[in-house]
Amino acid sequence: MIVSFVGMKSQEVGVKPTLHVLLASDNQMLDEVMVVAYGTAKKSSFTGAASSVNAEKILKDVPVTSFEQALQGATTGLTVNSSSGQPGAGLSIRIRGTGSMNATNEPLYVIDGVPVVSGDIAVSGVNNDSKAFNIMSSINPSDIENITVLKDAAAASLYGSRAANGVILITTKRGKEGKTQINFKANWGFSDWAVKNRETVSGEQQHELTYEAYYNEGILYKDMSDEEARAYAQDGADTFAPLRDRYSNWEDALFKKTAFNQNYEFSAQGGSEQTSFFASLNYKTEDGMINTTGMEGFTGRANVTHRSKDGKMQMGANISFSKQKSEMASEGTAYANAYFVKNWYAIPNIPIYNEDGSFYDGFPLAQLNVPNPLKDQGLDKNTSEVLRSTNSLWASYKIIEGLTIKETISYDFIDNQSTTYWPMNSNNGEAYKGLMIKYPYQHHNIYSSTVLNYTNTFADKHNLDVLVGWDVDDRKEQYVQAVGANYPHDKLPELENTSEPMTAASGYKEDHLLSLLSRINYDYDNKYYISANYRRDGSSRLGANKRWGNFWSVSGAWRLSQEAFMKDLTYVDDLKLRVSYGINGTLPSKFYSHLSLFGYGYNYQDQPGSAPTTIPNPDLGWEKNENFNIGFDARLFGRLSVAFDFYNRETKDLLQDVPVSMTTGFNNTLKNVGAMNNRGIELDVNYDVFNETALKWSTGIVLSHNKNKVSKLYGGKDIIDGTTILREGESYYSWWSREWAGVDPQTGEEQWVLNTENEDGTINRELTKDPSQAQRVIVGKPDPKITGGWRNTLSWKGLDLNALFSFSLGGHIMDDPALLYTDTDGETAYQSIGIQQLDRWQKPGDITDVPRRINSYQYARYGSSRHMKSSNHLRLKTVTLSYNLPSKWMQAAGMRNVRIFASGNNLLTWAAYKNIDPEQPVKGVATWALPNLKSVTFGIEIGL
Repeated sequence: MIVSFVGMKSQEVGVKPTLHVLLASDNQMLDEVMVVAYGTAKKSSFTGAASSVNAEKILKDVPVTSFEQALQGATTGLTVNSSSGQPGAGLSIRIRGTGSMNATNEPLYVIDGVPVVSGDIAVSGVNNDSKAFNIMSSINPSDIENITVLKDAAAASLYGSRAANGVILITTKRGKEGKTQINFKANWGFSDWAVKNRETVSGEQQHELTYEAYYNEGILYKDMSDEEARAYAQDGADTFAPLRDRYSNWEDALFKKTAFNQNYEFSAQGGSEQTSFFASLNYKTEDGMINTTGMEGFTGRANVTHRSKDGKMQMGANISFSKQKSEMASEGTAYANAYFVKNWYAIPNIPIYNEDGSFYDGFPLAQLNVPNPLKDQGLDKNTSEVLRSTNSLWASYKIIEGLTIKETISYDFIDNQSTTYWPMNSNNGEAYKGLMIKYPYQHHNIYSSTVLNYTNTFADKHNLDVLVGWDVDDRKEQYVQAVGANYPHDKLPELENTSEPMTAASGYKEDHLLSLLSRINYDYDNKYYISANYRRDGSSRLGANKRWGNFWSVSGAWRLSQEAFMKDLTYVDDLKLRVSYGINGTLPSKFYSHLSLFGYGYNYQDQPGSAPTTIPNPDLGWEKNENFNIGFDARLFGRLSVAFDFYNRETKDLLQDVPVSMTTGFNNTLKNVGAMNNRGIELDVNYDVFNETALKWSTGIVLSHNKNKVSKLYGGKDIIDGTTILREGESYYSWWSREWAGVDPQTGEEQWVLNTENEDGTINRELTKDPSQAQRVIVGKPDPKITGGWRNTLSWKGLDLNALFSFSLGGHIMDDPALLYTDTDGETAYQSIGIQQLDRWQKPGDITDVPRRINSYQYARYGSSRHMKSSNHLRLKTVTLSYNLPSKWMQAAGMRNVRIFASGNNLLTWAAYKNIDPEQPVKGVATWALPNLKSVTFGIEIGL
């Protein structure tokens, strides 16, 4: 008897009453199909560098607002940096490093074949507002079937001028032929800080450290006697940090102990041989750690596909809709930022309430002219109400055997109703007697794609795939802004109730892209593969002389495992070498940088006036990304998979602000003059530890290394901006500061390296105790040496465990908040003190990296490498444990399946520097944004 199954090797067995047959994988048949640019491809024949992420393993049940949050460590070459721990906050996604200075570094997102608006779409009428809204949260992670990350030119060049930073292809779920399957899932959970952030000292320690700072000031700065210094110190400590019977717990007062979240999902899929569908509806709420902050909304999706009886025509619709509301708290150095004030002036020695129960507003709050932070919390409103509707229709027709034409038309609409409201009784609104800013902002994106695809096999060994087509992409953004102030009361906060209209504005901008594209894939006998892509883009963002650009790639692969000389190597199931080279591009972020524009509003004595706002540049063009990639894919011993890539990514014609003569009326203009290089290696290893037993365990590790270097700047001149520097030969993110040399163990004084130049041209490495004498140098950079992840999938008799660890090694964080606020070594008496200050120098012979404390310390806040800390960490990024109830129970109950699960995100963190969360913004400079959260959810899924 022959036993067979699709994707497995057939096996002949004897006939017995009871049989136990174990089939082995047939790698010839089991050829994974992956989503690529403008279609699909067999993984064995794909010549580019791309990573495919199975959403079922990575995203299923994970409590994240946006699917990108779960990708850190899941695949090579991709890093995810969050700007804040608030729900809906923006993310920075990098694929193979940073490649631009003045254009975007974010990848292109393509959902079901359609490029879409992505990233942070928040707008605000308040300067430097921290409001954010990641529009990718409009996609329900449970709707995603697969994610493919395109990394090299061969994989991404068909997207041309927008593909230099990589492409993220998202495929949503489709209907399946058969009985309609209905799923319902509900889960509930809670969140807390992922790590203990910026722990500060207790009330007694605050008093002790304040006393010590005043004492040292008296001795060192004021030439006091010991007795005078002690009296001076006692008075200072009693004034600024008095001992109390009971101390305030500002952490508990300003933040929730637990933030809650809930999620409900309904989906259905099914269909016949001709028509299939998938539909889903999702409602989710997620609270922030500050009262009134959080995110709430629902998403819906319907994907329908119809096939004619003769199979020649197919058509379908992909429709999604979401409506979400996000409310965020202020961040940065705003007194409305609870996280900031807790680490600024909200010390345990200051009461929260007076004895009568009213809010305390005495010393030092009155002197600082700031409110009691608890009194002001939650009064200001900063909301984004976002509606998104993505509608895509497509149809394909098989003209003759192997020749198919496909047309896709899509409309992506986003409406963001942004509102800022400062009531009369808030600290912000008091000066205006109430203030409201309404800022509705809309995105319209119309996309059309027409492609003709021909595939055929000649003489059983020559396989040809040819694609030609064109794209049209029109985008428009429009807005209205209105501001009003002076309310009679706070009961009806709408603009029509203000008595003082302040400003009003409206505007729009448009962007147009026309593209011609083609691709040829050829392989001989499933051994030798060659591919060529070509795309020509014309963009309205570019100057008249550089409006059209050509983008292309060539790539090849050799499948050694198909060669006769490899047949004796039975442990080699598959082995393929790949190489590619090509050019992609990046468009300027601004729509009209190349034009000579005049702006209005420059009025004179109530008469309308205008003035030039930009200098024309007809030669403004794309940034060009030249990408070389070489790698291999291997499958060994039937259980070990290895993928390796080396890449060199050279970005030329980088957009840079170039100085111009002041006679033009401007300081600079945007030109294509710079260059940058990213070079690295990627390794993805997966091993099926147990795959032939009831217990199945698959484990894998991904490792990525990227080195960034600025290759060329205008005139070769450094660009210094505060504590950052752009210099040829150095990383784009480099810190320009003093080199710190530790603490003198005899005196407790800080020391810095002079780094001045001697007469013979050498560098003077002597130490100084006066930081003003130390020259600034490049002290470091945030770029890690290695990033990666460790994934594990286990299953046993209905029990499933998926866990993903992410890690980073060799990078750094610049802790500016410690430099400026919590670790100023006694400079400001009323300020919160970080627990690191408990390690300060106290007596000769002390070995420490914290200097002596001195009130009004003269060298406080001098930037240096002192606060450059390691970002090395290992984090349990996501974990899910689920159990499927026995099928016989379900059959008896008339259900298809019931699954219970528990999942978590950011549950455990091991970090070299424990003061803050190790995952910081991509620039590596810590901010006063709210920290990341860890979340736990429990849920149930029922299938009918």
